[in-house]
Amino acid sequence: MKDIIATTSIGEGLDFACNLVSVSLSEVARQKPNLMKELLHYLTSYIVYRYAGEEELALECLKLLGEYTNNTPLFQQKQFWAQLIWVAEQMDVSKVEYEQHYSK
Repeated sequence: MKDIIATTSIGEGLDFACNLVSVSLSEVARQKPNLMKELLHYLTSYIVYRYAGEEELALECLKLLGEYTNNTPLFQQKQFWAQLIWVAEQMDVSKVEYEQHYSK
C-alpha cells in the first residue's frame, strides 16, 4: 500500500474516512433514492458507535458506506480503503475485507 496516511490515531482515522465517504453520500442518494434510508442508518450508526467508543462497529459502518459509494465520481476510493486498512491494522482486526476493495 503506497498511499500516505496522515492520521495518527484510530479516532482520527475513522473520522477522516467518514469525511471521504460523506462527500459521495448525497450523490448516491440522488441516483438511488430508495437507498437513502440505509445510507442514513449507517451514517448515524457510525456516529453513535464512534462516540460511544465502539470503534470496530464504527469501522464496519464505514465499510458498508464505502461499498454503497464505491462507483461514484467524487469518491476518493483508493484513499478511503487505504485509510480503513490502516485503521484495521491499528485496531489489530482483520483487514482482508478492506484490502479486497482497495485492490479493485
